[in-house]
Amino acid sequence: MISQAMRISLATHLSFALVLGCSGGQEQQTTPDESGDLEVTSGGNAPRVLAGTRSAGPELHGTRWAWMEAHCTEGPLDLAAQGFQQNAVVAADDSGLVLTYDQSFGTGCEETVVQRATPGATPDSPWAMREEARVSMPGSGCSGAFERDRPGDVRMRGEFLEVYVQRSMWCGGLEVKMVYAPAAANQMADAQIARHYVAHFNRRDPVAITRLFADMGSLVEPFQLNETGGATRHDGRNAVYAWYEQTLAGVPWLAMRLVKVEPGASDGTITVDWHYMDPRLDQPFGGRNRFTLAAGEIFETHIEITEETVDVDIPAPAATEAAEPTTEAEPTTEAEVATEAAAGATEAATEATESATEAVTEAAAGATEAAAAAAPATQPGAE
Repeated sequence: MISQAMRISLATHLSFALVLGCSGGQEQQTTPDESGDLEVTSGGNAPRVLAGTRSAGPELHGTRWAWMEAHCTEGPLDLAAQGFQQNAVVAADDSGLVLTYDQSFGTGCEETVVQRATPGATPDSPWAMREEARVSMPGSGCSGAFERDRPGDVRMRGEFLEVYVQRSMWCGGLEVKMVYAPAAANQMADAQIARHYVAHFNRRDPVAITRLFADMGSLVEPFQLNETGGATRHDGRNAVYAWYEQTLAGVPWLAMRLVKVEPGASDGTITVDWHYMDPRLDQPFGGRNRFTLAAGEIFETHIEITEETVDVDIPAPAATEAAEPTTEAEPTTEAEVATEAAAGATEAATEATESATEAVTEAAAGATEAAAAAAPATQPGAE
């Protein structure tokens, strides 16, 4: 069984966000109506704010966007002056839209944020906005909490995309409006690929992971031994997708923490170190992906286990026992952030461990039949 302290520590390690305030003068034409939005399923913008817009939909699948400007309820939010840059890619599925943002802020913060936007019952109903993943480059200075589930809107105003999130951390609890212009496709940078891989792995989204691979991309993994006792190779997007689909469906939740990204031994290669945990494990283990990249896509990746167990720092009692906020205000201290994140992880883990098979990581996959039998328990998400 996973200890409470372990869950809280993992949640703390995997909670990232930017907490910013608003600035600027009044602009009544962009001021949203915040009344009646205490639930994700209620609220919305005043008709005057949405005048001249239309609800976004699946036609945005595959489109790319560049951030232009931001507004809070009381006026413009001058992020550009603080070094903020952001690009977005939109994907559509049966539930709505998935917006993947790559953003940089200040002197070094670089991160990827994945937000799910689920439309309401009618074109003018508020959307449900949920942040599903946030991955920053190690040591880049990014910090904070995930944006909590909020009402919002995804609208088109002419050629521009507008994304609204009510009671946002960007605006100190008021609504933020982000405005985007169409952008051309750009080749993904190496660090960007690494962040997307970890973000979509944490979301358990095999489709999004597979999109990172070239058509003839390959995966080599040590969890299923081949006939010679070596790692198994999966060639082509279909085979890669099948492995990730089976792997990620095997657990109710998981957590992969990005630890390090370094250039590989040759041009076009990088190594990505990570720590992994799911409800079947007593302790996280460490692993590595060795990526061979070409034209902004994954041509090949080798998965390796590097540490059988990873020590996790136990938070101080104040962090583990802090009371959950009782108001709608966003958590502002590390202890409050850890408590809130751990509450969700604890609930999910409790449900999962009632039915999950207890497993202990045995990272170094051997050539014996005993190691082969143990490998599924150590495989991230395997049955």
